[in-house]
Amino acid sequence: MTLTQMSPSALDTHTVPVGVEFGEDAALDSWPGLATTTDLVPPVSAPELPPVPRVLDDATTRQLRRWSNQLYKLLDTDFPPFGVREDCDRVAAELELREEQARNGSVSATRRDAFRDNPLNHRFELFQNGMLAGYVSYSMRAGVLRLHRTVVAATFEGAGMEGILIRKVLLAAHKRRLSALPYCSEVQMFLEQNPEYRSLIVG
Repeated sequence: MTLTQMSPSALDTHTVPVGVEFGEDAALDSWPGLATTTDLVPPVSAPELPPVPRVLDDATTRQLRRWSNQLYKLLDTDFPPFGVREDCDRVAAELELREEQARNGSVSATRRDAFRDNPLNHRFELFQNGMLAGYVSYSMRAGVLRLHRTVVAATFEGAGMEGILIRKVLLAAHKRRLSALPYCSEVQMFLEQNPEYRSLIVG
């Protein structure tokens, strides 16, 4: 029903603001009670990263757990801040290391590294001093672990991380009764230099 078809009593309840022309959208925006775009969308503040230091040696376990919870919440948002995944991985690796040291009674150990499978990103990761030193990406099908690529961080280049990482990957595959298939050239080179590990790969 248009305003021209409404009865006089109905027109009394639908008053038009003074100076409003029915063809002007800008004038209708000022209609009393009409919600505008700014009313419907509240301002959203960007989430902030917790102050996680680069070196985690001096952080308490309680601090690490608090950072881990905060980082996980940020990681679970639609648009996590840049660097949150790396910080989350570092804190998680440090917590795992301290739990292992507590179980083994080696809290005063000087070497602080950790190796783990990250199935979410399809890669095996090696950490040293709480930092990601390198990883081997993989895919898995029918009990065969296909090793695609070995990556070592620039900070750890030349420190022999490739050999340590590949050795741990092959032993982890053997422990899980998986056959490894080396598509990666670094893994193939490692097997040439260390023939004792060839029995862990596919025929």
